[in-house]
Amino acid sequence: MLQRFKEELKKFNIKYQRHYIWLILALAVANRFTGLVRRDFWYDEAFTGVAVKEDFRSMISMIINDVHPPLYYAALKVFSSFFNYSVFGIRLFSAIFGVLAVWALYLLAKELFSRKVGLYAALVATISPFAIQYSQEARMYMMLVFLILISAYFFVKGLQTKERKYFALWGFCTGLSMLTHYMGIIFSATYYGVFVVWGILGLDWSEFSSTTQKTKAIIGKIWPTKEILLGYGVTFLVFLPWLKMFLHHISIKGNNLSWVKPASFGDIVVNIQMFLFGTPLGEMSSGMPQPNELVGISHLSIRMTLAMLFGIGIVYLMRKEKKEKVVSLLIFSTGFMLIIYGLSATLPDQQYFVARYLLPAAYFIFLFIGLWFSRLRTWVVVLVIAIYLGLISLTVPLANSKGYNEMILHMDKYKDNNFYILNAFDYVITKYYLGANRLTLYNYDWPQYNPAYWAAVGPELKRTEDYEDLRNDPKALIISNKALNRDNQYFSTQGLVLVDKYSNILIYKFEKN
Repeated sequence: MLQRFKEELKKFNIKYQRHYIWLILALAVANRFTGLVRRDFWYDEAFTGVAVKEDFRSMISMIINDVHPPLYYAALKVFSSFFNYSVFGIRLFSAIFGVLAVWALYLLAKELFSRKVGLYAALVATISPFAIQYSQEARMYMMLVFLILISAYFFVKGLQTKERKYFALWGFCTGLSMLTHYMGIIFSATYYGVFVVWGILGLDWSEFSSTTQKTKAIIGKIWPTKEILLGYGVTFLVFLPWLKMFLHHISIKGNNLSWVKPASFGDIVVNIQMFLFGTPLGEMSSGMPQPNELVGISHLSIRMTLAMLFGIGIVYLMRKEKKEKVVSLLIFSTGFMLIIYGLSATLPDQQYFVARYLLPAAYFIFLFIGLWFSRLRTWVVVLVIAIYLGLISLTVPLANSKGYNEMILHMDKYKDNNFYILNAFDYVITKYYLGANRLTLYNYDWPQYNPAYWAAVGPELKRTEDYEDLRNDPKALIISNKALNRDNQYFSTQGLVLVDKYSNILIYKFEKN
């Protein structure tokens, strides 16, 4: 009876395996399209929202000032205009690319290995908290991931078929990835490494009788072919209109990345931990992300386990699969991370080792896991995934800002009020939700500081350095994301009363004596 059941299950699997990807994509849609307005924008997302609300010329000026290429913002501006630039519409754009990235990963894995590997890789990407998180973030990272994955698909297709059309498509999509985020430029170097590896590992060494012949053969495989030159040529042409601005951004030397801490070699494992277990969702200020905390499990234990498993997995797969394909995965994932680490380690003013910048590497890690799963028995894979989901369920929950999304539903009651904001980060977030014309900035801890040079703040900023302006304005309301119960040399809570509360967003005013 059991044997017959296994045979029937095998027949069912063979018949319907090609359709499993649609179930996985349906799950990806459910995971990514649910809860898009559950939390407020944090600072980076608010920058995106402020930018796309501007006219096109002003938007381009903003992103140039913030050192970003234009493709994501231009495409998002068109897309989100149909949703009145709402939180839902802006995040939906990323969610769509989040689903497309799962599909592109499946195509790549199927082309490189098999449908089974593609299904496993797509499933891991579908349930990864980190992948879900950035599929619901109003930033360009998921668009970048999709473009890199589809570029890699065409690249692998070209390597295997030698057809120039695939190399041209690879170059075109790579150029688009570079116009989406500058990490696309750095990632483009990995393709050449894969090309060299495929050439060298594909040599039949028995054909060479001397060291000289072997050396010449290796040099021949290192030299770019016409197809590779075609692909990179197309990439250059696509990126050419933005090249001058890119060179200007390079000259700035990472001045807007001062918040990024110097990288250490161990951060590679830390980032793999983030790829699998996520990071705390964005909040009211920028800063280096940390991995999510799991109840009762230390970060060190997780990192040691991951390092051991990936080490064992690499050795195992190198013995079982074609070496050039496994090495390609390593170049696209850890190789990419090593390039970023090398830049960060050798150029002190160019720190880029941030998990979200490395998001493309995560999807190649997922592919690596999918390849590993394909070599295991089905019941073992089910057990591993169950353990993984169990670990994810242990994530320590953190509160997220929800008040602005509530507050904007009640704006009629504040139509005659002036709003005062107490720091520059909150100003940008509030600017997205309420517009700049009703806002005045009073820096709670440093009134003299003028952030008008911030790209998202802009020269239209209204600010005051006089605390009495807040106290004497009869229409003044103060918006804060934390309780105002502390005096300092620039601010007194005397006469301050709470008049409204929307989740964590508190609205105060001064009562007259």
